[in-house]
Amino acid sequence: MEALNYVPNKKNLTILFLAALAIRLAVFLFFIYPNEYYKQPDSGDYHHCALSLTLGRGMRRLDNNRPMFWRTPGYPLFLSFFYKTFGIKSTKFSENRPAQTAAIIFQILLCSLIPLLIFFLALLLTKSLSISWLTAWISAIHLGFVLSDTYLLTESLSILFLIPFFIYFFKSFYLPGQISPPRHRWLKSIIIAAVFLGIFAWVRPMGQFVSIVSAIMILILDKVNWKIKLKKVVIFLLVFFAIVSPWYVRNYDITGKLFFCPMFGLYLNTFNAPKIIRATEGLPLRQSIDKLYQQAGKKAVEEFLIAKASGKDLATELVHMKVALPIIKQYPFLFLKDWMIESCKTAFDLYSYQLVDMAKNTFYYDPIEEFLTEKWSECLYEKKVPALMRLVIYLEIIFEILKWIGLILGIFIFWLFPLIKLFDVSDYVKQTGLLWLKVAPMIGAFIIMTGGFGYARLRLPVEALIVMLSLTTWYWLIKERKSEN
Repeated sequence: MEALNYVPNKKNLTILFLAALAIRLAVFLFFIYPNEYYKQPDSGDYHHCALSLTLGRGMRRLDNNRPMFWRTPGYPLFLSFFYKTFGIKSTKFSENRPAQTAAIIFQILLCSLIPLLIFFLALLLTKSLSISWLTAWISAIHLGFVLSDTYLLTESLSILFLIPFFIYFFKSFYLPGQISPPRHRWLKSIIIAAVFLGIFAWVRPMGQFVSIVSAIMILILDKVNWKIKLKKVVIFLLVFFAIVSPWYVRNYDITGKLFFCPMFGLYLNTFNAPKIIRATEGLPLRQSIDKLYQQAGKKAVEEFLIAKASGKDLATELVHMKVALPIIKQYPFLFLKDWMIESCKTAFDLYSYQLVDMAKNTFYYDPIEEFLTEKWSECLYEKKVPALMRLVIYLEIIFEILKWIGLILGIFIFWLFPLIKLFDVSDYVKQTGLLWLKVAPMIGAFIIMTGGFGYARLRLPVEALIVMLSLTTWYWLIKERKSEN
């Protein structure tokens, strides 16, 4: 193994960090900042949460002082530090640019470390210097990573905690047939993994779902006996839920209901259930959404009065869940069809469509529905964009094509071909096939959970893993295949 006992050169890591930092600062200062492109569809929510925290009111709405549940406080806490430092100019988003600018520049500084973390993740998994450095450098210039680091959104800062989770989680278990280090101690790795995932969940609540997927992966894939598997899962989940438990306690204390983030209810009632109504009742999508929102509104008034009588408050997102779930249960196949379509959009969407949105001046809101074919056609030719933007779009399309060629060929080379040959294949193919088996479920889980409304930015948490797997195929085609012949 070319990476065995390898200690990376500090100079090379410094160059990688500085390159990532320079690219992100240049994009922010000369492109994103002058046009306020950093104000994305969810940025207003984080702004208002940060204002409330800065004013000492906790996570509460500014207009009626009711508690907010649909956002977790991790990113607003980060923003509130800069709002306190620079002072609140007004409640309007655009009048707090000094604090927002400082927050994003600090965010860029922190997130320029992500390519370094990705290098260590790839090195741990592939044991290949070539693949690890290439994955890291791709992440340094990758359009998705660069843009997300310049937005007032949670994606980039959360990845700073997610990559260490991946490192320690994948280090905590090995598949039968995988080469594991001697005297591997899993306890430290599983605890650290749970801590980082817990912090990630405070920024992006999908960490709860990831914790369940992680536990299932250990139970199914780990090569140790069942007693140790169960120990790992119990310790992992206990540490994780200990990290996130204060927010459960806060929400239970306010509402009498035990939940972490109820946003999923609003998510289903906005994106999935209305499409079922459209398909079954023939209503336009906008009218279908309004119909379900009206039902949720009436039900929320009733439940709010009941909660208030008992000295509690109401999370209206839970009411939206009660409206959406019966519809989804009645038409499960329509729901699954729509969910898979949106997950495919997440998998195949272009990050560069964000540039088209900027050119159209539609970057600050999400439409109620998008179609992948239309988005690709707008990127390729349909929408007029500046020449430099078009060049970046075409470069990303070439990259995506090469990435997916690597992924599709890899399925044949590392999974199907070994089965046909009854596993009479080279060590590289065997070990890489096991690597794919270890990593692919996590990639699939992140993409599948985006089935309400899919777009490229939602696959960013696992983009480095996707790129790494594709590069293992290209590495085999260019180098390993020749040595085997």
